[in-house]
Amino acid sequence: MKNRGYVTGFTGKWHNWAKGSLPLWHVPDHEDPENPLMVQKIEKNYQLTLDTVKLTSGFDYVGAVYATNFNWLPITSKLMYHNQHWITHHSLQFIEENKDKPFFLYTASTIPHAPAPIRSLKADPRATPAGYKTDHLNAQPSYESILERATKDGLNEKELNKRATMIWLDDAVGAIVDKLEKLGIRDNTLIIFASDHQSYGKMTCNLGKAPFIINWPGHFEEGEVIDELISNIDVVPTVLEASGVPQTDVKLDGISLLPLINDTSTDWRSSLYMEVTYTRGVATKDYKYIATRFPSEIEDQITSENRHLFTQEGLKMKEGEGDRYNAFKKFPGYFDNDQLYDLRKDSLEQNNLAGDPEYAQVMTEMKAKLKAYSADLPYAFGEFSE
Repeated sequence: MKNRGYVTGFTGKWHNWAKGSLPLWHVPDHEDPENPLMVQKIEKNYQLTLDTVKLTSGFDYVGAVYATNFNWLPITSKLMYHNQHWITHHSLQFIEENKDKPFFLYTASTIPHAPAPIRSLKADPRATPAGYKTDHLNAQPSYESILERATKDGLNEKELNKRATMIWLDDAVGAIVDKLEKLGIRDNTLIIFASDHQSYGKMTCNLGKAPFIINWPGHFEEGEVIDELISNIDVVPTVLEASGVPQTDVKLDGISLLPLINDTSTDWRSSLYMEVTYTRGVATKDYKYIATRFPSEIEDQITSENRHLFTQEGLKMKEGEGDRYNAFKKFPGYFDNDQLYDLRKDSLEQNNLAGDPEYAQVMTEMKAKLKAYSADLPYAFGEFSE
């Protein structure tokens, strides 16, 4: 996008490193973050984080970065909190600095992810991975305001955390939209609000339903619902086309959503391919088929008696344990090598029809679709791409 004059910016969670993979100084939990020696370490850590994200991502502007899940960072627990205000502040700063240029901003919130936000909302609002900061405190309504709005209905703890998360995130989106309006650039800005995965079923091909909202004044009616099969892989081609960037020689897996947005699409995808760990799936609007196929070194360990101990990641659990995301508790077919669901009757994928004679023809058709998708992939997957 640079050759089109766009300035690019990133704020928030950059979860592209494993725990401990960045060579950061360790700041012991007992240390005072305001001790000059600790301040020096914290600032060095944060500057290294900024430099590394910039170097590896190509963004022009990088700010308010959480290098990974914040409880994995080598910082004192006094700074180990969500701080959406900090992320919002740097997002607004980027917009302000580039209001007269075409820009692309990717801002990634931490607050939908564990730990629950209430603890952070009751902490010092100055606390960030970069140390105690104050510039961001008025970026959106205060912590006290969020807690007051979240607790007024007498909710239990789980409901309270959900409500607080939604309010905090909604305030952040509102602050960004307000900024665009005040600068007079709201009508010329495409906003995409999306999540990288659903609230449960992570590391599976089950469900696969996540928030996805597009707002672009003048292109479709507010509240309009587009009932088509889309994926987060469609974001890149959509943004490139909307920005006037021509298709490159690099093959993109996704499809631009602009024909759907502009109501000019006459031929959209009829199925969607999914893949995670040793599981692949294909979904239409009516059905979903999921196959788990382990490599031989894992398959050789499996028997009919112990299959229920092997997760879709190929990890063997002890009796009584669960997979790390407890997906097996949500989906009765989790340990089945083949799963087929009638999404018209069973949208939560609770009744595996893979062995049902009435669905034999559907099973054959869905397997053929998965085989067709697998044909172009560079590695084998059971009988689908031998």
